[in-house]
Amino acid sequence: MTIKFNNKKQVGPRGMILALMVLIALGLVAGNYLFIEPRNITLELILWGLLLVAIAVYYFGGFYYVDVELTADKIDIKFYRLFPFGRQYKRILIPVEKVKKIKLSMGLGGLGRSLKIEGSIQGRHAIFPSVGIAACDKTQINELKKYIDFINKVK
Repeated sequence: MTIKFNNKKQVGPRGMILALMVLIALGLVAGNYLFIEPRNITLELILWGLLLVAIAVYYFGGFYYVDVELTADKIDIKFYRLFPFGRQYKRILIPVEKVKKIKLSMGLGGLGRSLKIEGSIQGRHAIFPSVGIAACDKTQINELKKYIDFINKVK
């Protein structure tokens, strides 16, 4: 069983929407300070809260670019977070016989979806970083589910 996909087509529009969401919230906060003369503390707190929620969704929402290649012999996942600051390219490459547990967390309404892999490397238990798959479409997630079922049957 071989599965190979990336979410390049989905990442562009979703990243743009998230960036716009943060920029609009930032613009509202700036507009409040520039154009509204009598200060309303309640409005300020609501706008700052909106900005913090927008940034938190963008950063912790599980929106990653992923390039997945899954075979019967190995798991190869290349990924990076869409959030522009502190972006790092990471890769998980592990033989299937070293995988102890592979799990798909569905998150809340698609937000925070992730793929979690635990394995054994050089006799030690290894927990790999969770890979956010919130930017993947339904067919890609179904392929991941089929692969996880296949791996669990093999073991």
